[in-house]
Amino acid sequence: MNRPLRELPALAAQWASAAGDYVNRLCWSPDGRLLAVATADGAVAVHDACEGRLCWRQEVHGLGTTALAWSPDGKRLASGGQDNRLCLWAAEGSELQRQPAGRGWVGTLAWSAGGVLASIAGRELKLWDDEGRLQQSFEAADSTLTGLQWLRGGQLLTAGYGMVARWQPGHDEPVRCYPWKASLLNLAVSPDEQIITAGCQEGAIHLWYANTGEDFQMSGYPTKVRHTAWSADSRYFATGGGEELIIWDCAGAGPKNTEPDYQSVHQAPISAIAFSHGDGRVASGGEDGQVFVYDARARMLLGGLTGEPAISALAWQPGDALLALGDAQGGIRICSVPTAE
Repeated sequence: MNRPLRELPALAAQWASAAGDYVNRLCWSPDGRLLAVATADGAVAVHDACEGRLCWRQEVHGLGTTALAWSPDGKRLASGGQDNRLCLWAAEGSELQRQPAGRGWVGTLAWSAGGVLASIAGRELKLWDDEGRLQQSFEAADSTLTGLQWLRGGQLLTAGYGMVARWQPGHDEPVRCYPWKASLLNLAVSPDEQIITAGCQEGAIHLWYANTGEDFQMSGYPTKVRHTAWSADSRYFATGGGEELIIWDCAGAGPKNTEPDYQSVHQAPISAIAFSHGDGRVASGGEDGQVFVYDARARMLLGGLTGEPAISALAWQPGDALLALGDAQGGIRICSVPTAE
């Protein structure tokens, strides 16, 4: 059972830093030793995770840095921005490559396990090698692409208006489509790759079973659903779409025709959600400046922070010992996180 919010332990801050402007993205290196930060002033910065020391900072995406992704081996950091460009960096900060990524700003970057970098910029999907050289450029979609995720077998998914598309590198057309006549705002695939989910403009979540294509919808959200996350074991799916953190249990026949777990802890819309990598802890941050950590398995609030600037980004360190917080005033905080007793 949840304790009253006033009795929750405060998340213990390990260090804090000023990033300079609104924090758009936070991204840990695979070994958890470095934290990359993307800000609205167009900068890319990397901090030492233990001490908070600024390792390097480059102002490169003049209109705002919007995407970050570390390569699987941690030797490369990719960044993209509202300048429509993709940049590739060595871990120590030297620029390796700078390329036009499309006719719109770079929304998402993602590396495959084999070291291929995918980017979406406006309506364009492109693939790059680990030196930042273009491998494949797909024909522009009919609408802006809003989600991107690699699958274990080397295929990848994109989301946009009207469908999720499944792509095979080397092929020009999608190998499969998951249609839905709506504006899809994001994309999240369960780690076991059984369920594809997308938040919708009209206050709903749409889901497809990846193997059969069967789909269904969970509606009734008070706002568009921009923030979603899966637990590492594929059992829990967390959503925002208002002030409540809503967690769906996908065990058994769920989540279809089941009642979710509602956590009414925020006083303003949720602006970031992130599950830990190894257990059922989920962090939520809101425009109210509050952060809460909830254990979906134990159905228990574990800790929180209040009275801070609006939260804009969250990221768990590999190993889940630390949680990185970014805010709308350019602040970064690194906190240790309690576990359920």
